[in-house]
Amino acid sequence: MVAVGTFFYCLLSAVVPVANAEVYLVGVAVTTDSPPVLLAVAAASGQVLGKMAFYLLGRGVIDLSRLRRHSRTTGRWTERMARVSDWCDRHAWGPSAVTLVSAVVGLPPFAVVSVLAGTLRMRWWLFALCGLIGRFVRFLAVLLAPGVVPAGVLGWPF
Repeated sequence: MVAVGTFFYCLLSAVVPVANAEVYLVGVAVTTDSPPVLLAVAAASGQVLGKMAFYLLGRGVIDLSRLRRHSRTTGRWTERMARVSDWCDRHAWGPSAVTLVSAVVGLPPFAVVSVLAGTLRMRWWLFALCGLIGRFVRFLAVLLAPGVVPAGVLGWPF
């Protein structure tokens, strides 16, 4: 049952930035006996399903132009993403590598990379696979982290 809740919370956190998946997972890790691998699979699956909306946005399947009055993407961020896009164009494996790294470390932000992957016409299944692998690694590390710190070291009772 915890895995189902984890899936849905991480699905929500994929599209609502204030719902932090990592904080939720630390809480789950210290309060339940659920297997971390199962929780990491559930969390990664929910996140990637949610990020598919961003991918579809980049692909042009979802059109939000009616909802925004003007574009706010200007300046350094636009230039950085243009450089990433150019690099991906020069390297066939580029979109996969950027997606995998972003899914693990969060830089560039996975939501932005999800839109970029759609814009670059990365195959949806390859985006999903790289995202699942990366998010699984990230979330498994988060779930195992509370067990790495000895009990009481940080003043926590667990």
